[in-house]
Amino acid sequence: MTETTSLDRERTVLAGLTIAFAVIVPGVLKYLLTSVGFSFLGTLVWALGYGGFAIAFFYLFIRPIDLTGPE
Repeated sequence: MTETTSLDRERTVLAGLTIAFAVIVPGVLKYLLTSVGFSFLGTLVWALGYGGFAIAFFYLFIRPIDLTGPE
């Protein structure tokens, strides 16, 4: 069994915080803007915020993974 290095643990924590931040911030901004009366702007902020974090998460955490099969 392999040992978990501190770098792996830090990247795991960073990935978890990124996901939490990606869900919480756009959702709260959408709620606040919609409750004030700017429903279209709230939806736009949510879509761009959530989509932006999804793209950032892909490039930071998913893309560097080596997914090659056996040779």
